[in-house]
Amino acid sequence: MEGKLGSAIAVTILAAVAIANSSAAQEATRTPLDRVQSVYGLSVDPADDATLLLGTGYGLLRAMPDGMAEIIAPPRAAVIGLAANPNEPARQVLIGVGENGVSVGLFTLESNASGWTAVPGTDGETGVALTSLSVSRLDTAKLAGLDKTIHLSEDGGLSWTSLETTPEKTISVELSGTEPSQIFAATMTGLMVSHDNGQTWQASYSGEAPATAVASLSGGRVAAFIYRTGLVMADEATLDWQLVGTGFKDRYLRVLTEDPSSPGKLYAVADTGAVLLSRDGGASWTSFESNDLAEPDRIAAGETLYADNCASCHGAGGIGENPEDPSAKDEFGFKAPALNNDMHAWHHSDAGLRATIREGSPRNERMIAWQEVLSDEEIDSILAYVKSTWSIRSLACQGARHMACMEQ
Repeated sequence: MEGKLGSAIAVTILAAVAIANSSAAQEATRTPLDRVQSVYGLSVDPADDATLLLGTGYGLLRAMPDGMAEIIAPPRAAVIGLAANPNEPARQVLIGVGENGVSVGLFTLESNASGWTAVPGTDGETGVALTSLSVSRLDTAKLAGLDKTIHLSEDGGLSWTSLETTPEKTISVELSGTEPSQIFAATMTGLMVSHDNGQTWQASYSGEAPATAVASLSGGRVAAFIYRTGLVMADEATLDWQLVGTGFKDRYLRVLTEDPSSPGKLYAVADTGAVLLSRDGGASWTSFESNDLAEPDRIAAGETLYADNCASCHGAGGIGENPEDPSAKDEFGFKAPALNNDMHAWHHSDAGLRATIREGSPRNERMIAWQEVLSDEEIDSILAYVKSTWSIRSLACQGARHMACMEQ
């Protein structure tokens, strides 16, 4: 299983350059978010805290709760590294790789979000092409990034030093938020920590399960994702790790970040490329797509609407029609499918599910068009309720991503 995970991570990282080399990938400026599966970094959009910036193989994207993403800059580079300044979230840094596979360099975003400025000397054949960018909370001129080794910069990215002592099979690197010489490394053999600026390393979390992401949080905390275990968190002073989020099954997180304006809100990128959101410090998760609908009152209203209009066919709680008899069919050769995790509702995007509810199904006359019965707001509430019954795995595999999930 660990070998399979390692191969998946390697393929994901290499895909950035492959996508950047495809000019066709740059032709569309807007795309459904579920079709963006190569995501290497994320941050809260300084221009609008309801949207996110995603570093992807297609460039820098703005992701919106309506399930769409748009390319904003740079137009022809795979953004393989993206990080926000923890002290000034509007100041961000990114690293891109161009269509020729050569680094386009390090860029910084001005505090007024007016545009990106290239850092001199960081592009070209001798430039930097680093994933897992990290900006220190203690000294924002200190950066870390990763290729085959961890690289450190003390001058805002103008120059970099490679750590030959990098732990083997490092996946993610993060600078400490409390100790100037402390660095965390998520590796295929566990979570590591260095207390001497990367010269020596020790295991930080017990066990040898792969650690796939690590992030410094506000309040002197640090979080990491341990494969087949879940999200763990600790105070950096003690590194007494506590399990805070489970239910990921065979899925894992590749990127993790905190909303700078709301410390309890975390964003993450799953291995599928899906963007996930937690409003309770990582204990529970929903998809970023339609997260503005995932409010308790809306879900409760949706549950009532579902019971009144949908349960007679799709079953209480979305268990489907005649779940005890898999071969049961109606007069049209179908039966109402389960809408929970048991079948394929999560194979469809939010937009696709809304369209089916509004317009009905051309395959089965029993699935009528509900747009004359239910308002758009009521349909959104039903969708919010249905998605609240899904597991993290279903949320991570929703829409176009489901094919890759089914192959694993």
